[in-house]
Amino acid sequence: MELIPLSTPIITTNHNLFDVIVNAIKNAKVKLQDSDIITIATKIVSVTQGLLINKDEIEVSKEAKEYAKITQLSPEFMEVAIRESDEVLGACIGALLTRRNGYFMPNAGADQSNAPPGTIIILPTNPSQIAREIQQFLQEEFNCRIGVIIGDSRVQPLRRGTSGLALGVAGFVPVIDDRGRKDIFGREMKMTMRAIADNLMSAAEILSGEVDEKVPIVLVRNAPIILTDEDLTDTMSISHKECMYFSTFLPDDEDE
Repeated sequence: MELIPLSTPIITTNHNLFDVIVNAIKNAKVKLQDSDIITIATKIVSVTQGLLINKDEIEVSKEAKEYAKITQLSPEFMEVAIRESDEVLGACIGALLTRRNGYFMPNAGADQSNAPPGTIIILPTNPSQIAREIQQFLQEEFNCRIGVIIGDSRVQPLRRGTSGLALGVAGFVPVIDDRGRKDIFGREMKMTMRAIADNLMSAAEILSGEVDEKVPIVLVRNAPIILTDEDLTDTMSISHKECMYFSTFLPDDEDE
């Protein structure tokens, strides 16, 4: 498997996302091939869609002020995190633990890093639809069948550092179900599924970084993927009752 970084300039709301991607590919002097995967950081999607909130326009609630004391983050940032979340589960220094669109994530994905001064970036509302539009555009542009991932970084329980999280996918099977297959000793797998999209996003994040790399797009080549035109976004998440971690902490009667 090969990872090719596709650098971009600093992206602003004046940029067209499709042009940014095509220019990054051409500037790297590569041509897309069948079964290539393009990973795209959510931040450049959000910025080109104008999903920036000016801090001085935020009306802060009492709840946000209370969480700001716990997290040691600004009340304005806490207000945005609360608004963007489906549910607030708790808070600690540095983060508000939230649930959004079936995922547990700090601050509902709102972020201030690499955001223009005085602004907060929020996540795209339908990343899989955007991924599908990008996939179809690039397939026509380069005459090949590819997959697209729109993703972000995440932290995992009791692990230090960030890895990748696929929020939107198009063109390939994001989760491969190995249940029913046998291991090298003939034992049948009962639970194993592989998060292909998340793993590819994690690999891409090694090149994309989190700071000043300016590599929000990565071309993944020769990955063992299964191409499909089916929308399989919903297969990437599960309910809290199915989760071996959170089924322990959240009540059984909680609404999904």
